[in-house]
Amino acid sequence: MLWTVGSLLSVILVVAAVVGWWAHGLVDQVGALSKDVRDTQGDLTTIPSAQQAAIALVVGSDRRPSDGSAPSRSDTLMLVRIDPGTKLISVLSLPRDLYVPINGVCCSKINDAYSQGGLKLALQTVKEVTGIRPNYLMTVDFGGFKKLVGAFKGVYIPVDQRYHHDNALGGDQYSEIDITPGYQQLDGPDALAYARFRHTDSDFYRNARQQVFMEAFEQRASSQLNGVGLEELQTFKAVAEDVAGSVQVTGPNGAPSLQTMIRYLSLGYQIKGRVVSVKLDAAIGGDTTNSYVTSDPDAISRARYAFMHPDTVITPKDELPGKADGPAEPTFKPRVEPTTVPMTIVNGNGVQGAAATAGTALTEWGYPATVSLQPATTTFAQSIVFYRPRMKDAATDVADIVGDARTQRMTPEMAPFSTNGIVLVVGETFKDTLKIPAPKKVINGGLPDDITRDPTIYRSTFRAAQGPANFRVYYPTVYQNVSHLCPLNCPSASSSDPAMWLYTIKDAGGGKNSLYAYFSYNGLAGSYWGIQQTRFTGAPILANPDQERKLDRRTYKFYFNGSHIHMVAFIQGGVAYWVQNTLRDDMSNEDMIAIARSLKPA
Repeated sequence: MLWTVGSLLSVILVVAAVVGWWAHGLVDQVGALSKDVRDTQGDLTTIPSAQQAAIALVVGSDRRPSDGSAPSRSDTLMLVRIDPGTKLISVLSLPRDLYVPINGVCCSKINDAYSQGGLKLALQTVKEVTGIRPNYLMTVDFGGFKKLVGAFKGVYIPVDQRYHHDNALGGDQYSEIDITPGYQQLDGPDALAYARFRHTDSDFYRNARQQVFMEAFEQRASSQLNGVGLEELQTFKAVAEDVAGSVQVTGPNGAPSLQTMIRYLSLGYQIKGRVVSVKLDAAIGGDTTNSYVTSDPDAISRARYAFMHPDTVITPKDELPGKADGPAEPTFKPRVEPTTVPMTIVNGNGVQGAAATAGTALTEWGYPATVSLQPATTTFAQSIVFYRPRMKDAATDVADIVGDARTQRMTPEMAPFSTNGIVLVVGETFKDTLKIPAPKKVINGGLPDDITRDPTIYRSTFRAAQGPANFRVYYPTVYQNVSHLCPLNCPSASSSDPAMWLYTIKDAGGGKNSLYAYFSYNGLAGSYWGIQQTRFTGAPILANPDQERKLDRRTYKFYFNGSHIHMVAFIQGGVAYWVQNTLRDDMSNEDMIAIARSLKPA
């Protein structure tokens, strides 16, 4: 969270000549460390150079007044990496119910480490589970974030579904919440309730909501940096004081200096918006009385690699239809037709299933790949494509597709793996994905195979909203085969609940100027995607698209989350329309594009 706050704190600290009378005091306040924080310093790793990436472990606790003398639990465990070289920030959230060994004893939920041994044991456990060695530890007081949001008079958040729970109704007793769906401005208590909610889905979606909140906060802060006057400085001062009172920060040698904070927070502002959210593949286990989350070593290894190398995460810009402004990037075309190139794939990195994964991906290119049951006798640091005479071009194609691989003439040791083709030895540089994925194939009249064209299925429902709306309502002329339009209180809706939410955003003028319709995806709890329509064309969420394309006489704006398209938007007739993916980006990139392009006036 502190890195995202860098978009405003950097301004405060860089203009310290103007507000220097309190800047040093705030740094001292952040550096007023508790004994629990100081005890972790010996377990943090020194950064050898200012040009190297810095990693912080952010820990937030969920102590409640009713807990009495009971130990606190780590409500949030989040690793954040900021890299001056690639100008990228990567974020990896660890589910608090992740089932792991703690202090050599197997196994407990990872948040128990904080309860058993404080921050020191929590840090040690994260290092052992992930193999990542943080340079900084940050502790967070969530109550302070209510003040933080309040200092900006609320934060605009794309709420994916209806969140409602009232303890007076009986049943499960947990935090009360009442937030309607759609893009809206939330105050501090509601924003925190949204970010911490998890009672009807899982920690996976809770982590995703926290990252949505972080991004929304960064957008809100950035939108207020257009000119710094006396009024803005007063806001920044209030915000900085709230942060200083809510956060403790330490490195291996104690709290960071003012100069260090200026350097990193200024860097955070420079690269704002270039955030890669890394998803840890995991599964829910246990029973109704003790549920937990498990993740195998391969999944943790993949997440660690993506977190440490966010520049290798493939963005989906090559999957977008149309042409971007400026020179188009050439599409890769193999020199030799893949179907004519026999290939054997050998495991050379010791990771179980690595050769099979590479084989499956390469068959999508058309290569008749065979996976060897016999691994290589030694470990290969880099993937190598061995080739026979007259097959060098084919080997170069495969090396380019695999990525971070080289070619080499066939050796006697590799020749037995293939009598007439090339041999790909999968090395440690291969991380389950090809550098150049196979071109996507579409069917069904140009639509993805899970999208069906039907201009009538939603038309009457959206037309019913046209009367009270003071803007042109659009509806999708296709449907996603495993999605269902949700009434307002889905999945526990009654017959009287409206089919979609028509409401007012204050910054968009008067009347019913906004509409949000959301859809459940594949029956997954917590998995909802939506169609937003609003007169709020200056919404912070629309700033800084990753790509733009001119199609269908519209200019589409594409917003990426790593290798996924998270949102597709366009503005027409003074109205902003966008399709937003589920919290965990469950819908494919092709589906997102197809639905956005299908929107027509109701």
